[in-house]
Parts: sequence; structure tokens; C-alpha cells
Amino acid sequence: MAVEKRWRRWLMFLCSLLLLLEPWSWRTDSKAPDQSRVAFAFRGQAQTQEPKKDEVDEVDEDIGHYAYSLNKDGPLGWLHYDVILASRTSYPLALMIGFTCYGNVILRKESGDKPYPSWIFGWLLGMVCYTYPGAIFSDLMFVRDAPQRALSNNNILWCFSFWFLVVQNSDAAYKFLQGKHVFVWLTTWWLADATRASLLFLERAVEEQPVFARGVWQAFVWCGAGPVARLIEKSIRGEPVPTLDKVQPNSLNFLKFPLVAMFWNMIFYLCCLAFLTDCGFLSSEPKLSMVQCGAAHEDFYGFCTYMPCILHLCRAYWATWQHAHRHNLVPGPWALVFKTLSLQHPATGSPAAPRRCTHTMVL
Repeated sequence: MAVEKRWRRWLMFLCSLLLLLEPWSWRTDSKAPDQSRVAFAFRGQAQTQEPKKDEVDEVDEDIGHYAYSLNKDGPLGWLHYDVILASRTSYPLALMIGFTCYGNVILRKESGDKPYPSWIFGWLLGMVCYTYPGAIFSDLMFVRDAPQRALSNNNILWCFSFWFLVVQNSDAAYKFLQGKHVFVWLTTWWLADATRASLLFLERAVEEQPVFARGVWQAFVWCGAGPVARLIEKSIRGEPVPTLDKVQPNSLNFLKFPLVAMFWNMIFYLCCLAFLTDCGFLSSEPKLSMVQCGAAHEDFYGFCTYMPCILHLCRAYWATWQHAHRHNLVPGPWALVFKTLSLQHPATGSPAAPRRCTHTMVL
């Protein structure tokens, strides 16, 4: 009965979510979305201005006819335009909150679920090794004069400090953030910020010196800096250091391992902009730099940001459903659906055991 009540609550939640998202459903008018509105900070309600008819006609002539356009007044319109696309020129607070929260949760998790031994070292190493290692090392290696954007942002300092104090000093908050569904969505929140930042740092690295090799090495540094920094931090703390194949198995399977998916997503983004557009930023006479090319193809930038997040959610809940089916926790008609879709063991024909990633994503 308890399991059935839980699934009923989830069904009611999904129905409520559909009702919530209905106002931003796709519409079939001919107006193009306003391309001029860019937001910096977290805003609860979008502020829109109805474009004049002449302006709409000019936009239609420039960028084509929009048969379907996303309503900016809804939650997904705000997420797409005011957060993901606006993050090309600013760092929205909506992304920063989840990113710094995840980094602090992993810091305590890697400390044996206990507070860090020393707050003064934990504050620094949590920032450098667990939250923003990819950004810090990318700036050091690929940007002239190393501006260190992550260490020069006041909002990052306040957000990181808030979550450091909460997670290190509140067992209740830490346990809540470690909850099964909460942690899956927190990881997705973190992954959205990490993915969009990986693409932007890639653009800046190649713009600094337009060479294909810089883009490839930027992908290696972005994906490898976090795990390596964590191993160094563990050795400093005197903890047992796991082998590299435990941190990241030697595999090319981007469907199973998030870190591999992040790497290939960056390479895919680089190759598509370099060879499938007319920007020519790698040529001797480029029409656009890679940053300008990414801005001109912002829809593709959005696609490469959303896909790893969707893949992560599918990966996480597929493992959850497999575990539920294995332990007969799937109620009612869902059991038949899941039995039809579940993988079978090649030898016994029984459902395969769920595969779980034992490593943690920290970029």
C-alpha cells in the first residue's frame, strides 16, 4: 500500500507539472520571438514587450518565418532565453545556485559524509577541487593573463559560502540533498551549468588562438581537471587514493559514463561549428571567431546543452526502474510495461541487474 501511495503521489505530481507547463505550449502564430531581450539575474517573471508589426516583418525577412515559437512568458521560455542563452554573456544566479550546491554536497560526500576536517582548507579546496576546477584550470592554461573568472565573481563567493556553511553544518540539509530523486535533479541542475560552461570555455580557448588542437586539449582539461584535482586533495588529506580506472573506467561509452559524454559533446560542438558552418574561424581569413560563431548558432548551442541533461535523466531513472523491477517495487500495470521494456540477461533470460556509476562527476 505504501508503494502504491508513493506512485500515486508521483502521478499527481506529473499531472500538476503538465498543467503548469501548458501555458508555454507551442503556438502556431507567425510572430517571431523577440531576439533582443537578454537577462542577467534570476527573474521570477519575464518582462515582455509586444513587438510592432513592422519589426516582426523585418525579423521574418531576416531570420525566416517561425511556424512555431516558444512562449517566453512560461517557465521553459524563461529557462531557455533568460538562463541558457543569456548565460553566453553573463552568469545567471539560477545556474550558480545549483552548481555551488552540488559541489559542496560532493565535498562532504568525499569526506566520508562527515564535515571537512578543517574549515579554512575545506573552503579553499572545495572551491578549487570540487566546484570550479574546470573553469580555474582552463583559464590558467588557455586564456592570456588568466582572468580567473570563477575567483573574480562576488555572486559565486556568496553562493559557494552559503552552501558550504549549510552542507557542512546541517546534517538534515545534507541528507535531504542526498535523497534519491533530489540528488538526481540536483545533478541535472549542475550538469546544465557544467555543459553550457564547457561550450563557452571551448569557444574562448579557440578564439584566443584559432587552432583545432586547442579545442581538443581544452576538452581534455575541462573533463580531466576535476577528477585529478580530487585525487590530489584526497592524498593531501591522507585518504586512500583510488586507481584511475575506478575514478573513470577505460571506456568510450558516452551513454553510460557522464564524463565521457561531456568530452564527446565538446568535440561534437567544435567539429560542427568548425566544419559544418561558414564561420571559418580555423582558416587564415575567418569570417567569424568561434565565440561569434557560437552566438550566431545559439540554437545549436542550446541543443548541445540540453542533450547531456536529458541523457543523464534517462540514465538515472532507467537504473531506478531496473532496481524497482528487480525488487518487485513496480506497482500495477507499470509492471507489465516495464517487463516488456526491460533488458534480459543473455544467459538466464532474467532481467539484468541495474548498472550504477560509482564515480562522481566533478569538472
